[in-house]
Amino acid sequence: MIAQFSGSQKLQNILKIIEIEPENYSDVEIVQCVAKFLPSYNGDGAAKGYFSIISHLCYYRPDLEFPLMKVALRPLYYLGIEDPDLVIEWVQLYVSDINTNYYYTSKQGNAWIKESLKSKRDIIAAIFKEIDCEDNTEWDR
Repeated sequence: MIAQFSGSQKLQNILKIIEIEPENYSDVEIVQCVAKFLPSYNGDGAAKGYFSIISHLCYYRPDLEFPLMKVALRPLYYLGIEDPDLVIEWVQLYVSDINTNYYYTSKQGNAWIKESLKSKRDIIAAIFKEIDCEDNTEWDR
């Protein structure tokens, strides 16, 4: 799973080390590293790539779910997928631990998607509200 992110050595290191030492990297380092990584130039591919990454990280670091999900949800927001139930369905349909797509997650990431993500409706809605406010603020400048 980790080899597919060869474009970022630091991201690969974080994905490897988080299993053994979840607190080895600071919260800021993890979130910034994920946010700086660009899995795809199209929204669909970016969302798949980000959720492949963050599901693995959130399994080990549930305290980072909000900021990591915000990174992964932004491409879906721009695709017009803003309903939390549709987001959960989309992620469960397109991101798995089976290497059938360009991006896939770990067994642990798949467990987070199948078990934890479905209880994150309120977090997803709050993130979309925050992204929407940020975007509207940018237009007001």
